[in-house]
Amino acid sequence: MSTNKALLNGGMDVKRENGGPNHFSAHGTTVHEKNDDKGCCGCTCLQKISNSIVGGLEKSFYRLGKLVARNPWKTIFACMLVCGIAGVGLMRWHEETEYVKVWLPRGSRMYEEDLWVKENFPERIRYEAVIVEDENVLSPQTLNAMYDIFKTAQNFKSDDDATLDNLCIKAGPICRVNSILELWGYNESVIRSLTEESIYGTVNQDVIQSPLYRNVMDLDKILGGVQRDNESRITGARATTFFWFLKRNESSRAAAESWEKQLINLINDVGHKHIDKLYIYTARTFDDEAMGALSSDVNVLTVGFSLVYLYLAFTMGKYSCIEQKIFLAMSGLLSIGMAIIFTYGVGLGTGIMFGPIHQITPFMLLGIGVDDMFVIVESLRQLTPKERQLPVQERIGLTLKHAGVSITVTSVTDIVAFGIGGSTVIPSLSTFCLYAAIGVLALYILQATFFVACVTLDEKRIDSKRNACIMCYKHDDNYKPGKYYSFSLQYAFMRNIWGPLLTKIPVKVIVILAAFAMTGVNIWSFIRIKHDFDPSMYLPKDSYSQKYVEADRNYFPNDGAFVQMYCGKLDYNQNFDRLFELYHLIKDKPSVQSTTVDFWLASFVKWQNETSNVAISHAMTNLSQDISVVPYQQDWLSQLMQFLMTKDGRVYLRNIKFDNVTSPTKITGSVLTFRHVKCTTSICNIKAMDDMRDLVDGYSLPGGGTCFVYSNPQYMFNETNKVLKLELYRNLALAAVCVFVVTLILIANFWTSLLVFFCVVCTVIDVAGTMQFWDISVDTASSVLLILCFGLAVDYSAHIGHSFMTHTGNKNERTRKTLVSMGPAVFSGGFSTFLAFLLLVNSISYGFTLFFRIFTSVVIFGLFHGLVFLPVILSLIGPEPYNTNFLSETDKLEAKYLEAADIAINVHNSDMGDIQMTELHPLKKTANGSIKDDSLFWKEFDSALPGNNYDQCNSLPNSQGVLDIAVNNEHNPRYSGSYYEQMSNGSLVQIPFPEPHVPYTKTDNV
Repeated sequence: MSTNKALLNGGMDVKRENGGPNHFSAHGTTVHEKNDDKGCCGCTCLQKISNSIVGGLEKSFYRLGKLVARNPWKTIFACMLVCGIAGVGLMRWHEETEYVKVWLPRGSRMYEEDLWVKENFPERIRYEAVIVEDENVLSPQTLNAMYDIFKTAQNFKSDDDATLDNLCIKAGPICRVNSILELWGYNESVIRSLTEESIYGTVNQDVIQSPLYRNVMDLDKILGGVQRDNESRITGARATTFFWFLKRNESSRAAAESWEKQLINLINDVGHKHIDKLYIYTARTFDDEAMGALSSDVNVLTVGFSLVYLYLAFTMGKYSCIEQKIFLAMSGLLSIGMAIIFTYGVGLGTGIMFGPIHQITPFMLLGIGVDDMFVIVESLRQLTPKERQLPVQERIGLTLKHAGVSITVTSVTDIVAFGIGGSTVIPSLSTFCLYAAIGVLALYILQATFFVACVTLDEKRIDSKRNACIMCYKHDDNYKPGKYYSFSLQYAFMRNIWGPLLTKIPVKVIVILAAFAMTGVNIWSFIRIKHDFDPSMYLPKDSYSQKYVEADRNYFPNDGAFVQMYCGKLDYNQNFDRLFELYHLIKDKPSVQSTTVDFWLASFVKWQNETSNVAISHAMTNLSQDISVVPYQQDWLSQLMQFLMTKDGRVYLRNIKFDNVTSPTKITGSVLTFRHVKCTTSICNIKAMDDMRDLVDGYSLPGGGTCFVYSNPQYMFNETNKVLKLELYRNLALAAVCVFVVTLILIANFWTSLLVFFCVVCTVIDVAGTMQFWDISVDTASSVLLILCFGLAVDYSAHIGHSFMTHTGNKNERTRKTLVSMGPAVFSGGFSTFLAFLLLVNSISYGFTLFFRIFTSVVIFGLFHGLVFLPVILSLIGPEPYNTNFLSETDKLEAKYLEAADIAINVHNSDMGDIQMTELHPLKKTANGSIKDDSLFWKEFDSALPGNNYDQCNSLPNSQGVLDIAVNNEHNPRYSGSYYEQMSNGSLVQIPFPEPHVPYTKTDNV
C-alpha cells in the first residue's frame, strides 16, 4: 500500500478482509478475525501458530483495554493496593555486603572453609594503614615527623572517651604498631637524637629483629623506593609504612570507627610540615568512600529522572493546551516507581538476597518502562480518524490491542532471559536476574493496566476539552490550537528523511559494510578483554583511598595476597615432621614470598633449640627420626604454653587454638601464614591459588587430619573469577536462545525472528567489545550489565521486526512504513533511557561510571541495529507480511508509485475541520531508468468549513507526484476524493479516500 494512504489515516493501513467491513490497526496491523479454513490453506504451520497467538493476544488485549477503560479508577486503586501490599516486604530490608554471600559461587569449597575459619579463628583485627612519602624517609627529620604522628595518634580518644590503649591489639603490655620506628622501640629520646649515620647503621644490619616484638623485620616490606649503593647498602627510601591493629568486635566498633575518623583527619587534613605526602586506608574507608560515592550519584540520578520526565511530557503530547500530557507522563513514571516497590517488596519479602549490584534495578526498569509507554501512546496517536470517533472504551481497547503484542514480545523475552539467568551459580548475579524478572513482569502488568487506566482518564479529559495543566478549566468549542500543534519532529524525520534515505541502494551497502566491520572489530576486542575483579576500582577516583592504593602499588609492588594455611584436629604427635616438611615446601614455592612464611611450629623448634630442651627439640628437628616415641601429653603442651608466653611466642597466641584455655589437653586448630608473589592478572592469581591447593590438599597427614589454604578476600575473588568467564558465556548463550525462541513464538515468523536475533546478538557483541575500549574488564558487575544488555537490546529490534510484519507493499515501502510507525517510539525509548543516566558521565563512583559506559553503548548500538541495520536488512531480504490471504485485492498488488493526475478534496459535515498540509514528491527517473521520489512541494490550507471544496489539480507541477495528506484527527472531518496509484504492470488504479462507513474498494483501471 502506498505512503499517502497510511499518512492520510494517521499512519494507518486500511484493509478489507474478504469483502467484509473495514478493520484498522496501529502500525498497520491487520486485525485477524475468524475466517473460513480455506483462507489459511496455504499457511505454514508457523503461520497458523502466528494467527493463533497474535489473534489471541490481540483479542485478549482488546478486552483488557475495554475492561480497564470502563473502570479506570478501580484499576488504579487495585494496582496501588497490590503494590502497597507487596511493599510490606520492604520492612525486611537488608542489603547483604558479605562477599561470601554476595559473590562466592554456589558449591565452592570456600563456603565450608570460611565457616570453619569463622568458628575457630574469627577475624579480630581492624587494620589501619598509612604510607609516608618524602624525598628520603630515612632522614632524621622525617623519622621525627613520623614519631609526631605516632604520638598524636596514641593520644586520640573516641566519642565515648576510649583510648587507643583500650582499642588496640596488644603485644604484651603495649599496642602493636608496625613501622620503621620499631627499630628504635618507639623511644622518643632515642628517635629525637638519631643521626643519618646511626640510622643507616641500623637499617643495614645483616639480620634486623624488632626489639619490641622479636620478629625478623624485612625492610623490603617496610620501605618503598629503596636506593642502594654498589655494595647493596641502603642509602635512602622514598616511602615507608605505619600499621595500627585494633580489636574487631561489635562492642568496640563505634569507638574504633571514631578513632579511625580522627586518624583520617590527621593524615588528610592536618598532615605534617616535614612530610611531603601522606596516604591512609582504614577499616572504615571502603564503606565511607564507595558507599558515599554511590549516595552522591543517586542524587544525580534523581536529576536524570527529572530530565526523563521533561522529555516524556514534551514528546508524548501535542503543542496544545488540551493535548499536552504532562500528567500522563507523570503517571507513567509513577507506574515504574510502583513496579520498583513491587519488585523490592516481593524479593525481600520472599527472602531473595539483596546486594549492592541490585541498586541498578530501577534504571533497568526505567529503560524498559519508558519504551512500553511510548509504544502505547504511539498506538493511541496512530488510530484512524474513524477510530478516533469511537467511544473512549473502544479507543483504549484498540490501542491496547495494537500495542499489547509489541510489549508482550519484549517483556516475555526479558522475563524468560532473566529467569534463565537466575540459575547461575554466582549469588548476586542469580538474585539480580530474579529481581529483574519480577520487575519486568510487574512493569508489564502495570503498563497494561495502571498506565492504560491513566491514558483513559487523559482521553476523557481531552474529549471534554479540559486544560492539560489546570484540569478544572474547560475550553470552549471555539478553541483552536496553533498551526503546528501536531507537528512531530521525529515523525517528520522518519517519514521525510530517514525512511527514504535507508531505502537507497548506496546507503544500504554502506550500512551493511559498516555493521559487519563494527561487529568484526568488537569481536576481536572482546577476545582481548581482561577477565579480572579488582575491588579497588569501586573506590572513587581522586579520593584519598584511591590515592593510597596507587601509592601502595607504586612503592610496594611485590606485596601479594595474604594467605593462611589452617589445620584442624591433627595428631600433632605423629605429624610434627610432616608439618615441618610442608612448611619448607611452601617456602620453596615460586608463587610464595619465602621470607613471609611464618609458622608457629618453626618458631617453637627454634626456641627449643635455643633453650636446649633436647628431648623435644631433637625429636622435632630430626625429620628422619620416628618421632612417634615422643609423647603427645600435658608435659609437651606445657612447653608450648611456656613458649607462647615468651616475647618470641606471644605473637602466635592467635594462631593456635586449644580445646581448653586454662588447662589444654590438645590443639584443635593452628595457622601458618604467608604472602604470595604479587600478581597483576586474575589468571596469575588463580594459578597461584590452585598450585597451593594442589600442594596442601595432596599432602598426606597420618591420623586423618587435613589442612587447607585460605585467603579472604583474594581466594574468594579467585573463586569468582574462575567461574565468571564460563558463567558469563553460559548466561549469554541461554539468554540468546531465549530471545530467539520467544521472538519466534510471538513474532511467529522464522526469518524475521532470526534477523531480530542476529541484531540483538550483534548489539551485545558490540557492547562487549566496546568495554575494552572503555578500559572495562569482565568482572561481576560488568557481567551483570552484559546480561542486562539482552533485555534492553531486544526492545530496539523486536518492535521493528514485529512492525515490519504488519505492513503491506514492497519491502522498501514496508520498511519506510515501519520506521514511520515504530521508529519514533523506539528512538524515544532509547533516548529517554540515555537521559536518565546522562549526568553520570563524570561520576566519581566506578560502579556508576561502569553503568553509564555500558548503558550508553547499549543505547547507541541498540538504536543503530534497530533503526539502521535491521530496516536495511528487512528492505532487502525481509519476509512477506502476516496473512496476505486476508488482504484486499488492492493491497495484494505491488503498488510502487503514485501519479496525482487529478485530485479533489471535499470537506463536509464538520463543524470545523483542518486539512493541515499536503506534500508532493514528484516522480523523477534516474540514469538507470528507475524512479525515485524527492520532496519538492509543500502546501498548507486554511481551516476548511463544511461544504468547501479544494481542487488541487492545478497546484501540482506536471500533475505527477506522490501526495501525502495529513488530517487533523481531533475534529475528524468527513472528506472525500481520490488519487491514482500506478501498479507494477504500469496501469493506474483510481483509489477513493476512505470515508467513515464507506468500504475501501478497488476501482476500475483508467
